[in-house]
Amino acid sequence: MYYLKWVPAGLAACLALAGAGILAGAPAVSTSNIASSPLWDDGKAEFSTYVGTTERYGQERPTEARIIVVKEDLVRATLVKSDSGPIPGKTLEVLKLNFLADFPTGTYTYHQMATVMFDRSSLEVLKETMSHTESCGITFVRVGPKNGRLVHEAHSYWDGQADREVPVEWPPGERLYWDGLPVSLRRWVAGGRTPFEIKVSLLPSQISGQSPIQNTRPVTATLRMRSGGTIEVPAGRFATRQLEVSTPAGTDRFWFDERFPHVLVKMETHAGRMLALKKTQRLDYWNHHRVGDERLLM
Repeated sequence: MYYLKWVPAGLAACLALAGAGILAGAPAVSTSNIASSPLWDDGKAEFSTYVGTTERYGQERPTEARIIVVKEDLVRATLVKSDSGPIPGKTLEVLKLNFLADFPTGTYTYHQMATVMFDRSSLEVLKETMSHTESCGITFVRVGPKNGRLVHEAHSYWDGQADREVPVEWPPGERLYWDGLPVSLRRWVAGGRTPFEIKVSLLPSQISGQSPIQNTRPVTATLRMRSGGTIEVPAGRFATRQLEVSTPAGTDRFWFDERFPHVLVKMETHAGRMLALKKTQRLDYWNHHRVGDERLLM
């Protein structure tokens, strides 16, 4: 069974421009838009820290990561943050997901960050940006609307990947961005406890020092949800729901807290990254930048 998602006319026009795509159809499994909760209106962010490992050059590297989820107002025309806050007719509310990871590789350190903007009313992705820096160079990616279509822009120090722009072509059906999964998968966790298996289209992760052309092409993925059991991580013990995302490249596993707002507790990827929750809190982190404020992350 499938259903059509209702979207207000003004928002529909914005999403069409953004290339986020209104669902042509979605499986009849229970979902919930966690972004509609008043929790996100408290003037703070969900600020979660993680520890784990990343496999690089055949070795596991200790990794520190952060996932930040916060409400913001975006200017509709440019999809950038509104300095003036909400302006009727000119801005829209989004949930912004920031993912940051740092890990050492011998004499130099990798710094990675991805930002995914979700329309708050629908959890549709409006835009993604990614930056990767280390001692060899910088890679930057933007996936978003340009001249009325959705495009993937890459700026890299790698031959054949620099200053490239290609359209992103989505097949019909549910559309997910891999880098947005720590938020977008929560709607299935919130929606119910029944195990299921569905097919979705998935844009591969953009988090990398390179931007190969295959990263611009959505792939078919199988999404499975089941009980994740009670697991223990540095932040404590959590009753979880596990979601598996399988593509031809491999299977990634995500464990979410069964309790709202369903924070990501643990992740394991086929690419060799494992992260476990160290601490999560509601925090207006932008107001805590003095020497010593890092104690809030302990």
